[in-house]
Amino acid sequence: MRKQISTFIRRATLPVVLMAGTTILAQQVSLSPGMNIQAAVNDAPAGSTFLLSAGVYRMQSIVPKNGDIFIGQGSSTVFNGSIILTFTEVSSSPALWVAPATPTGPAYGQCGASTPMCGYPQDLFIDNVLQQPAASLDGLQTGSWYFDQTNNLIYLPFNPTGHTVELSDASMAFYGVATGVQISNLVVEKYANHAQQGAIGDAKEGTQWTVNQVEVRWTHGAGVELGPNSTLTNSFIHHNGQLGIALGGLNCQATGNEISWNNYAGFLTSWEAGGSKFWATTNLVVNSNYVHDNNGPGLWTDFNNVNTTYENNIVTNNLNEGIKHEISFAATIRNNTVRGNGNTATVWAWNAQIELQNSSNSEISGNTVEVPVGGGNGIAVINQNRGSGALGPWVGGNDTVLDNTIYYDGTNGVTGFVDDTQSVSTLNNTFDSNKYVLTGGGPQTPHWILFNGIQWGAFQAAGMELHGTCCN
Repeated sequence: MRKQISTFIRRATLPVVLMAGTTILAQQVSLSPGMNIQAAVNDAPAGSTFLLSAGVYRMQSIVPKNGDIFIGQGSSTVFNGSIILTFTEVSSSPALWVAPATPTGPAYGQCGASTPMCGYPQDLFIDNVLQQPAASLDGLQTGSWYFDQTNNLIYLPFNPTGHTVELSDASMAFYGVATGVQISNLVVEKYANHAQQGAIGDAKEGTQWTVNQVEVRWTHGAGVELGPNSTLTNSFIHHNGQLGIALGGLNCQATGNEISWNNYAGFLTSWEAGGSKFWATTNLVVNSNYVHDNNGPGLWTDFNNVNTTYENNIVTNNLNEGIKHEISFAATIRNNTVRGNGNTATVWAWNAQIELQNSSNSEISGNTVEVPVGGGNGIAVINQNRGSGALGPWVGGNDTVLDNTIYYDGTNGVTGFVDDTQSVSTLNNTFDSNKYVLTGGGPQTPHWILFNGIQWGAFQAAGMELHGTCCN
């Protein structure tokens, strides 16, 4: 294989210095569809640059070396993790067409009640349109498909001749423990990754990865998962089965991305699904992203995140919370526009536009928040018995909410502090200098909460919003 690759791949030799300080001769390698990219990576020294020409790179799964760089030609360079199926007729009444296929693994993850098949990692597409999995052959109908995993057969209820039928099959596009990998200007689609695995990055094993100007779509698990000191920038992460992005560890950044329409498979949103999930980060920066229409929370830090900054993001129309900082510490949430999230039945203080859940020493300031007519809440601080983390108890205390503008489009929704631990202490939380604009009601509408729903005057009488304004 080495001799064959050397025949067809054009290389230029470049001197590079690896992180360990050893100077070697890296290579610039030009690749085109049909070539074995992993073989080319294996054949080249660490720190090489791989130039990917336009076209579809089907069923490629790459484990880079330290410092490897992969550069495509934008939307015309497509990594596609699917195989193309060929069907034959087995029944005309009812119409049944069948193709052989091999399952890639068992189901994993917690599914919503209406989507019990969400955990199976393989998806089927007809002419790039996602088809819905049926749980049995009897349940097969137009727009669905059935995978008999005992006999390795896929059934369709119509003749697909003349159409392109693809089954996602490869598990990941780029993954592994390498350091300093760079990936840019390409598309990743239709990979059969499980939940909590990224089509780029798997489960965050690599460090110091840079992913820039990529589009990741129609992968079954997460689009991108990156480890410590990694950066995701200027990318479009959309229509992935479980989650858009996940970052973990020290000094991660997500800047200038669009993250939208994720969790098409219907994973349980309280488990892990939606736009993003940041786990055990320190000094995380999430800046200037457009996060919208995800089936779950928009931006979500969960478990021992310390010194998080959410700034200048637009977060709209997500099913649950807009920005949620949960069982974590020390967040700065400022100058974001957060509107139209949690547009479902309003319960307690859940599904807020911005929500601190058992997270302390945080500041929410300068944000523009808009609560929709149908549901959701404004800005909420929640305290419960959740245990302890890296810096002590997970408590919704010592949090400051100031200088925000909060719009209520209807009569529902609240802003304030809630606690279900039977305590009567406000835990040194402060709401002040916020502006409330009420379209659907006035100061007598209970848009505030301090353990229980209250009106504006009672909120001020309890020591909150002494410099706040209401109700334009």
